Amino acid sequence: MRASASFRLAACLIVIAASGCDNVQWGGAELAIVPPPPKTQERSGDADGPDEDRLPEGPVLYLVRAGAGGTATLLPIAEISGDTLRRLDATDWERYGTRFIAEHLRPGTELALYRAGGRVGTFITQAAEVPPAAVCPRVPRATGTLELGPAAADATEFLALAKADAPPPTAPAASAPEPTRAMQVLAPNLAERLLRARSAPLPNNWRRAMAQLVPFPLAGAADPAFAATFLIGDTLGPGLDDDGSSLFFIAMPQAQAGYVPAHAEYNEYASTGKVAPRVVDYLDWDRDGQPELLLEVYGTSDAWFAAVGQVNGEWRTTFQHRCARPATPSADSAAARAATRRASSEPPPAAAQPRQTRPAARPRTTQTPPRQETTPGRQEATRQEATRQETPSRQDTARRPEPQRADTARQNAPPRDTLRRDTLRQGAVQRDTARRDTLRQGAAQRDTARRDTLRRDTLSLRASATPTLRGRDESAAAAPVAVTSPPAPRGRGAA
Repeated sequence: MRASASFRLAACLIVIAASGCDNVQWGGAELAIVPPPPKTQERSGDADGPDEDRLPEGPVLYLVRAGAGGTATLLPIAEISGDTLRRLDATDWERYGTRFIAEHLRPGTELALYRAGGRVGTFITQAAEVPPAAVCPRVPRATGTLELGPAAADATEFLALAKADAPPPTAPAASAPEPTRAMQVLAPNLAERLLRARSAPLPNNWRRAMAQLVPFPLAGAADPAFAATFLIGDTLGPGLDDDGSSLFFIAMPQAQAGYVPAHAEYNEYASTGKVAPRVVDYLDWDRDGQPELLLEVYGTSDAWFAAVGQVNGEWRTTFQHRCARPATPSADSAAARAATRRASSEPPPAAAQPRQTRPAARPRTTQTPPRQETTPGRQEATRQEATRQETPSRQDTARRPEPQRADTARQNAPPRDTLRRDTLRQGAVQRDTARRDTLRQGAAQRDTARRDTLRRDTLSLRASATPTLRGRDESAAAAPVAVTSPPAPRGRGAA
């Protein structure tokens, strides 16, 4: 029985194979041969292929700038990688940007907004695109709308993270700390100390040189720290030239000294070009308990981003990416190109004219007439002819070359510096003379007024004293005069 059953099954399989049927019913059981499904491309870490640019695998830090009408623009800054940031770079930006948008910036994607370390709202993506090739860095940009809370009513710049990467808000966002009087007083002192240690020039006005002062909180500290930017011969923004210097430093609170510098960066524009850093905002984006600072650094014709944070307890620059600047043509090459353009477009210069000189005097020739017998009339005619030949022509005398006259006048004319000094000296003498005359006139007027006052006072005193004297004389005249006879002489005949 067992042999017959095995024979029957083998025969069935042979029949199935011979007939090519894929559905066979045998003894209440239905057998079917189904081809395997096609192989699908499985996604893995190397799914992009060796020639594909790598997409960010960790959280991405964004910068959002508010526009008009509640709209805003979103710009990816870098990928968060531990304590540092990793820049976004690609060889094929069109392909990379399309894949980045599909992965991170699809329409309707929401991102959490932060300001001064606290969560303040939401950014809702509406559209995204890859910028033109002339833009650097050529990371994709997105536009969208803002949903802000009351803590960000006046803010225009925000840091953003995808909501999946953002920590949940635990408390309402605290207001940003304001610069204190101690910060405003100690910041110039710290800046002067740092500049003197580098033998750098000092500003004439410290208050004007302090371009930015931003306090930020520290975990475990009662007082906030601050970041300051001092500029010498420059402004905090793009433009101007490579003439000046900048100092950026971070100061930490200390119980005894108030504040001490923990990180400093000095740039002399003559050697580094313009480097003027500005603090955009701060946020603990790596969740290590301490805030990191995002900086926007300005050059003469470009701007780039940098980040400063603590790594193993020390402050340092954790990220900086600047696009390659176009090569500046040298002065020699520029002059050569200018000379080439002039040579190809301008006509050749005219040949220099020879300098005209005074025409040489004609040789004086005296023709001696042959001796012959002449009459008095012919002698007079001969004498007049000889006189005309000896007298130079008026036309030759009046025809003097103008260039020589101009050169002679230019040589005889005094130099411009001499004229300027003489003019300044004459003006100073005139001013001094006018001043002395004015002082002399004022003194004479004061003396005249003083004499007139004394004269009036003397006359008034005399007028007041005259009636008194006159009354005295009258009283003396009216008083009786006692006449006393002299005593009689005593003599012998006196009784």
